Amino acid sequence: MTRLSQEVVFIPTQTYFNLSKEKQQRIIDAAVNEFSVRRFQEAKVSNIIKEAKIPRGSFYQYFEDKLDIFKHIFEMIGQRKMEYMTEDLKNPMDLAFFDLFRALYHIGLEFALDNPKYIKISSLLLAQKDIVYKEILKGNIDIAMDFYKKFIIRDQQQGRMDKNIDPDTLAKLVIDMTMNVTFDSINEEDAENFDVIKYKEKLEKVIYIFEKGIKG
Repeated sequence: MTRLSQEVVFIPTQTYFNLSKEKQQRIIDAAVNEFSVRRFQEAKVSNIIKEAKIPRGSFYQYFEDKLDIFKHIFEMIGQRKMEYMTEDLKNPMDLAFFDLFRALYHIGLEFALDNPKYIKISSLLLAQKDIVYKEILKGNIDIAMDFYKKFIIRDQQQGRMDKNIDPDTLAKLVIDMTMNVTFDSINEEDAENFDVIKYKEKLEKVIYIFEKGIKG
């Protein structure tokens, strides 16, 4: 089931998983192409099945509806991001907050450059802020908030950060900046022409402001 009002697990049917890996990938590629150029509300199942070269009836044997496959794509995005974090972030608990922020930002940049269509799908959803956004992205943002807050509070307790800083406010600023700057930058430039060095320099300038503040 994929009803927004219910607490359910969104996965394709077993029939979908019985397909060959090649056919599964063809369906997912078609869906990614559709959702990366159209907002969820405007995206059409007819375009997906046409590109994937499957009958409409087959699609509904694999997924209950458009939301089902959309949710599945975001599950795949989450799994792919975790692969990047597992490979590149070995001991996060040993890092100070801003070192962790820097490392996660670099990982996010690498992920975005390797997967520009995933970023376009996410940015289209982020711009909507509707019920689908709340169902899919907001939960992940809440998890990220709790993750960052844990490190902020730890650094405050260890004397590495001003105890007067509100953990919720700083965590929200970091997440908003990370998502908005990354999405905007990747969407404005082709991944092949993206200036990574320039972007990392921008990151360091932002971190400097966070760490040092603006008061002379």
